[in-house]
Amino acid sequence: MSQHTAFLAFLALCMLSLFVAHPAAAQPSGGGLLRERIQDRVQGEIDKRAAQTRAEIEQQMAARPSPAEIAQVRQIQTALTYFSFDAGPVDGIMGQQTRGAIQDIQAFLDYPVTGTLTESEAQFLMVSYQQAQANSVQVEQIAATHPDGIKGVLLVFRDGAAPQPTGVMPSFRTAGDSQSTSAFCTQPASATASDTFMDQTLRPLFCSAAEAAIAQSDALAATAVGFTPAQIDAQCLGFAPVLVSLVASVSEDPASDVVQGAADFVQRTGQDPQQMSGIARVCLGVGYRLDQLDLAIGSAVLLTALDAPAYAEYVGYHLALGIGIYRNPMLARAWFERVIRNNAEPQSDFEAQAAARLDGLQSALMQSGAQGATGAVQLPAFSVTK
Repeated sequence: MSQHTAFLAFLALCMLSLFVAHPAAAQPSGGGLLRERIQDRVQGEIDKRAAQTRAEIEQQMAARPSPAEIAQVRQIQTALTYFSFDAGPVDGIMGQQTRGAIQDIQAFLDYPVTGTLTESEAQFLMVSYQQAQANSVQVEQIAATHPDGIKGVLLVFRDGAAPQPTGVMPSFRTAGDSQSTSAFCTQPASATASDTFMDQTLRPLFCSAAEAAIAQSDALAATAVGFTPAQIDAQCLGFAPVLVSLVASVSEDPASDVVQGAADFVQRTGQDPQQMSGIARVCLGVGYRLDQLDLAIGSAVLLTALDAPAYAEYVGYHLALGIGIYRNPMLARAWFERVIRNNAEPQSDFEAQAAARLDGLQSALMQSGAQGATGAVQLPAFSVTK
């Protein structure tokens, strides 16, 4: 029986009960009383139904996932599908097909089969997907030879035999390269003639940029719904190994090639560019705060590729000073020039601080040109405008 039919039956029952309980009300003289009683009963039922409907709507609204939860489910669906666990359409909805795929991957990895990923399980899945995207050639080789195909890559990662990223520089570092940001920004400037300009002029600009990145990261992280600061730090640190190959190429390849490689990486991940930009901004500051310079430099490269050229400033400082990567002032020029070509009015306090730093950089580079004859380290001299 439909709700409409049930409601009509209820009204008929109300009228019958009135006639039975009050026969006199059926007479013409009692017509007004009958109508009033019927109206009261009908209005009462309408109010009851309206209250039930409101309660159901409020319950449905409370059960709807937040934008952050939808984005997280989309990432999980993308990773599941990549590893051949059919999660259905990438729609951000944790439906039956997605839960079935989660059960399948849990069974495959010998996890408890619940249909819901724990925090550690989700973290392993996402880091494995990011590593696979960054090492596509090795992953294809593993999948071609493993009896479980692409699923077997998860077993390789789980057992600690993840492929090394291609194009990685030697793992050893010189004393200067291994220096942390905090140590570099607190130690006295170098007294050697060749390093006077680098230390006295570029050091404060770089340290100011790092502080601004940390402040911006903390502000953005505070808006992340459902994640604690410690969880955000852990996710950024888990993201760092994926960026190693990008960082390695910074001190070896032209800036245009590095940026194109970063853009290709973003496309392979299937991540929404705006979402990736937000992640990179947060992880940039986390990298500086925790002295994880691969994370900081890689995040700056990603942001530059994501049409945020102001962040090329960070890569330029690392190349010019040799912090976290090998020193290469000639390559630093191309990264600084990307910031100059931006030539946009600051849209935030962060961009205003960056514009002020570039004014200081302009003066410093002009000064370095005047010092070239004395043997000081030569950096490009060019005009900078906000």
